[in-house]
Amino acid sequence: MKRTLILACILLCSMELFAQSQWIRFSFVSKDFPCEDVSKELTISTFLSGKDSTIFKQQFSECSRLIEIPKIAGTYSFTVKTQLYQPILLSFEIQANTADTVQLGELVLKETVSVLDEVTVTGIQRRFIQVDADKTTITVKDNPVLTVSSIYDAVLKIPGVVPYPGGGFAISGQIASVYFEGIPSSLSTDDLVNLLKSLPATSVETIEIISNPGASYDANVTGAIINIVSLGKVTKWLSGTFTLNYGLNQNNKLSPSLVMSGRRSRWNWQFQAGYSYNERSNLTTANKTYTSFNPVASLISERKEQTVSQYYYFKPSVNVRLTKRSNLILNYNGSYSDNIYNGNSTTNSQEITPAVDLQTKYWSQNKGQNNEFIVKYRNEFDTLHRVLNITAFYSTYWNNSRRNNTQREFASEDFSVLNYRLKIQKFYFRADAEIPFEKIKFYLNTGIKYQNLNTNNIGSYNLQNTSEEIFANPFYTSSIDFKYREDNLAAYVELKKRLGKKVSIGAGVRAENFSLTRSSNITVSAQNNYFNFFPSFNAIYRISSDINLIGTYSRKIGIPNFSQFDPNNSGYYDTYNSSTGNTQLKPNFYDNAELKFTVFDYLQLSVDYTHSGSLNLSEIVVQPNSLQSTQTFKTFNNVNTVSYFMSLPVPFGIFKKGLKFFDEPVEIDKISFMYLYGEFTKTQISGYNYLERNKGIWTAGVYSQFILPWKIRMNVDYYISAKGNYQIYQFIKNRSALEVVFSREFYDKKLKTSLSFEDIFNTDQSTTRLAFQNLNMDSYSKNDTRIIWFKVSYSFGRYEKPESDAGGPPEKPNLNGGL
Repeated sequence: MKRTLILACILLCSMELFAQSQWIRFSFVSKDFPCEDVSKELTISTFLSGKDSTIFKQQFSECSRLIEIPKIAGTYSFTVKTQLYQPILLSFEIQANTADTVQLGELVLKETVSVLDEVTVTGIQRRFIQVDADKTTITVKDNPVLTVSSIYDAVLKIPGVVPYPGGGFAISGQIASVYFEGIPSSLSTDDLVNLLKSLPATSVETIEIISNPGASYDANVTGAIINIVSLGKVTKWLSGTFTLNYGLNQNNKLSPSLVMSGRRSRWNWQFQAGYSYNERSNLTTANKTYTSFNPVASLISERKEQTVSQYYYFKPSVNVRLTKRSNLILNYNGSYSDNIYNGNSTTNSQEITPAVDLQTKYWSQNKGQNNEFIVKYRNEFDTLHRVLNITAFYSTYWNNSRRNNTQREFASEDFSVLNYRLKIQKFYFRADAEIPFEKIKFYLNTGIKYQNLNTNNIGSYNLQNTSEEIFANPFYTSSIDFKYREDNLAAYVELKKRLGKKVSIGAGVRAENFSLTRSSNITVSAQNNYFNFFPSFNAIYRISSDINLIGTYSRKIGIPNFSQFDPNNSGYYDTYNSSTGNTQLKPNFYDNAELKFTVFDYLQLSVDYTHSGSLNLSEIVVQPNSLQSTQTFKTFNNVNTVSYFMSLPVPFGIFKKGLKFFDEPVEIDKISFMYLYGEFTKTQISGYNYLERNKGIWTAGVYSQFILPWKIRMNVDYYISAKGNYQIYQFIKNRSALEVVFSREFYDKKLKTSLSFEDIFNTDQSTTRLAFQNLNMDSYSKNDTRIIWFKVSYSFGRYEKPESDAGGPPEKPNLNGGL
């Protein structure tokens, strides 16, 4: 066996280095459907030393191909496999006098004429995780672990992704940006979470985790990217999925959704719509110690809030095939949100003279509407995959928020009204050219981008009025008109090269300029320009076909969100609490590095390091001998974060079969397993005064699957985070949650049902300690996370995802030595 492998390697190397090239030309035709709509996989094999050896293997979608293989005498097998269509099996022979190009002619794609009750394919192992140097791709389609719930739940089931304390997701201690089809989301954190919880995971093809984005991504992306790629459902007839989720605890949660699609001769369409109704409860307590008093003074606050959120979304899209190699894609994303908050709070202290005894009741309504228009043009110039992608994006977002406050302290009452009118307009244009040179294993990617963001937020106030009539007939005694504009121009170039069969490297540089303008009627206007070069590098060394060593580096810039500049008081408000932005915040430059070791793509060991010259974080400002707290933002200098991550799959079959278990095809929906993971993150901020020794946070978790009788699948997900510091937050209690899901599929997997029990022991909470000048604060926050979910989805029609119709990236030569 070893001699055969050595001989094969020698022959392959000699063919690549010294032998002539043999070109194989062929094309496809079909009668009732465009051949570009069919995703195909080609395998060319021959015999070396009596053993079958694969010379070429690649997926593609175009109708004609010109394939290069080493010219060595022998008989070759030519196999093309497709979904739903008959396979094509051919053979050809190469001799010394064979012409440089072998013409195989036109190959006919035919639909399968018979329906089999059961088909068993052996020797093919589905891989739901693919690790490359620049990203990790998780397949969601047909993945039973991820498709039982919403996209939000699917993302959190990916090891290494955790909820961010302020909302959204975090990876390796950094907040992660969410992209859709390679375009950054323009939604606010709350609206984005509502959308992700409403969208079914069955509408997703893949989720890409880009832990260290390279030069082709915005320099303003300081952490990881979670790119969600929709499932292209293309069929002659109507197809789709209907999903209904219902959650129950002391509140009700309901989210129906519908995805439909269809195809005609030169165009296809897709339609997504959904609605989310979510009642939730929150309890927050805070114990504030004011250190400037002698002796120190303290206030104890408790706030209970009940929220009713309604969210609607509407997402139609049309894909028009202009020519055999070009597509025009039109998308519209519309959403509407209506959130109503009812809360009451108490703040008291017996240590202060006069004593504090404040009771606050508030009602708030927040209405938002978002409209996004996306146009994509894609042209593949030839069979060598030279591609031009052009994307234009325009969005408008309106939000109107109103808050009524009633405060009672001892015998006196006062009333306040606050109103905010926010408008955000965003324009985005980019053009990307992808130019591979397959013959020399070289790939060039270059592009330009322009983005304009205009924000206007008008806050109107009438605070501590003596008349309750201002609720019925509101009028305002003061206002803050805040305007923010951001212009962004960038150009980049990325190069990738495969060195032999084991090493691939990529490098890029991005030149980007940011122009920021901010002004209001109560602050001094400010304008800044920031221009810099942002290099990136990645490399992968494939120790074997299943073992990889990956290293990446990138430099990024962190532009503060416009809300961090905004001086409006847009948070919780009472006599002792308010919030505002800081117009003096400055961007920060990050250096990010990652080293990762993977085995079978599932076992991973990685270390991430980030150095930040400064970092903008939340701060509570308290003046000396004052009890009033103002939440704002502050720039902390010299911030370093290191994160270690490990994941280990443990299939139960290994205890019975040993290592021979990996020699057989593995179907993840038919085996029982445990997936263990652990992470350690520590951030050191030199300008922050820690109350206690700065300790990193350990997080450990296990995701397991058990195959029960009657084809029932039970999944158990548990995580626990130990006490420690995350950025400026000191978690003084462990955080943990346990979820158990029972699921079953019916009617050839068209009907999927599940019953889940989230946070069974009701331990998902946050207990933190913060230290600022003149203030130390212990806080506790608990949401209604213990929920029983009933979920059902029904799919109809046929499904396939041709790359050309989906508008996704072109078929590229796998310069990372793909699987």
